[in-house]
Amino acid sequence: MVRFLNCFLFMVIVLLATGCNPTHQPEQNKELSTNRDLHKNEPKSASQLIEEEEIISLELNEGLFHSVADWKDKETIFYIMNNKDGSTVYTYNIFNGESSIFYESEVPIVRFEANKSHSLFLIHTSPSSYEAELIVLDKNANLKFTTKIESYELQTMWNQIDNNQLFVSSFNEDWTFQTYLINVAENSINENPVDFPFIQWLNGNEVSYLKWDQNAPSLSAPLYIYDIKKQEETLLSKNVVANTNYDKVLSTFELLDENGAAVIKFYDMNSRKLIADMPTNLVPLYSDWAIPFHDMASKGNHFYTFEINDKKTAFSLISYEIETEEKKTLIENIENLPFLLSPTGEYALYGARYEKIIRLADKTIKDLVKLIAN
Repeated sequence: MVRFLNCFLFMVIVLLATGCNPTHQPEQNKELSTNRDLHKNEPKSASQLIEEEEIISLELNEGLFHSVADWKDKETIFYIMNNKDGSTVYTYNIFNGESSIFYESEVPIVRFEANKSHSLFLIHTSPSSYEAELIVLDKNANLKFTTKIESYELQTMWNQIDNNQLFVSSFNEDWTFQTYLINVAENSINENPVDFPFIQWLNGNEVSYLKWDQNAPSLSAPLYIYDIKKQEETLLSKNVVANTNYDKVLSTFELLDENGAAVIKFYDMNSRKLIADMPTNLVPLYSDWAIPFHDMASKGNHFYTFEINDKKTAFSLISYEIETEEKKTLIENIENLPFLLSPTGEYALYGARYEKIIRLADKTIKDLVKLIAN
């Protein structure tokens, strides 16, 4: 204590002698707050923001936890818990640890997915093996649309341009299918003329799809654009193995040779012109290619994906900026697992059940969910 008092008195004497204001002032000292007030509106550094936005892990029962489902907003996620009475969807603020019930279902929830603007949320439940129930809620969990469809398997795709539209592919047990177009704003569901189950939206009237030849299986297929109103299709590219569309960009994984050499191409959504391409490698599966998980941030058009090394022994998480064509390796020796960016692109849910979170600013991975044994 004596040493502390001596140090304190010495600091006071030095400050008075030099006539300077202290640079590290206690928050309680209002008389010496002039320097702090001058700088309180200055932008904070990335390290300061990272320190302040500490992620609070969520502790959940291992036997009841289903998955983290999606983002609600830039700081809130949805997660699903199962029990004998059905499923419950919760919201959880990753910074303050607050959790609340968003939706309760008496039957198991198969899927939960936000639209592009995070204004509507699709819940897919399965009342029976041959029936699917689709429920659409708004941010306040108000019911906006519901329907039941006979289905053995179901695939859905939100329209990233018209956030009220949802494309649905319903498969029978023999893998025959029927497609539907849901418009939440109009409270309508109609059979769709597109005769392909796996589509990507370009806008409110056009979709893209890979036209696989069922009679002659191959490792790639041509990518077509289909105008729903005109019922016309146009060839965009050949030798495509995957296609994902974003706000302003259409992306493809295109095969270059049988050894897995490939290129990721980015086309302008309106003009359909090639604006950038990134060489990469693909890993073969039994009869096709493993497409690495990927996503794109709306701000700055930063594309993220997992890339196998040349020896095909390990993956890295990489980023690619379309405008500058700059490619960066963010995290080495990481598994190729589901990856979903937050609305602002600052964080990404990661893992088989999105149980981890990646902070892209400092390239760190943290357990978002810590499972507790029963």
